[in-house]
Amino acid sequence: MKSKLRTFGILILFLSFVYCFPPSWIRHLPEQPESSSDTFLKGRYAKKLPPFSPLTSTSYKENQSEILHFSDLKKSFQKTYLREIEEKGTVRRIRIDGSGTYESRGNWLLLLTEKIRKEESVWKDGKQISETEINSLESSHKLLYHYDSSNDTLIPMIYESGYREKPFGVVEGTKKPYEEDELFRISRRNYSKKEYQGHAYYKVK
Repeated sequence: MKSKLRTFGILILFLSFVYCFPPSWIRHLPEQPESSSDTFLKGRYAKKLPPFSPLTSTSYKENQSEILHFSDLKKSFQKTYLREIEEKGTVRRIRIDGSGTYESRGNWLLLLTEKIRKEESVWKDGKQISETEINSLESSHKLLYHYDSSNDTLIPMIYESGYREKPFGVVEGTKKPYEEDELFRISRRNYSKKEYQGHAYYKVK
């Protein structure tokens, strides 16, 4: 009986973790003032994303890029995600543009996306062979980022690419919301070094 209760308890904890992740605080700035000055960004920040090509395929290649462009005067941003999938001479191009404003408190930035525009087309031999599909929509997407002035990098609390999120990221190394302790910095450093599914944005000089 005790072993069954223990197993049941572990299952409840596991389900609680799954259904409560990511935590809601990554959609908000800290309520209390921070010891560091509020961050204001300008210029471009880009992810380092190497090309992808499966070892099992000689006819498939994939390139991606993601750039955040900040305006410090308006506290606004433009986010551009580009993806090209080449297979057997045909190239599928996907572009997603997001725009909105950001708020900051200390080293924390909350990006609030207001509009998202997606374009998709197919090309072959340098010529477009399909009509460009365009979708535009209003958005209320929010995501918390952390800025590190020592290396001029910006990183979201969970993985996000082209406005598609996955349930893992820096927040896993955070014991207390907005705590910039050693455990958080280790988690941030580890996710900054990822090549596949890169997290961090680096300042474009």
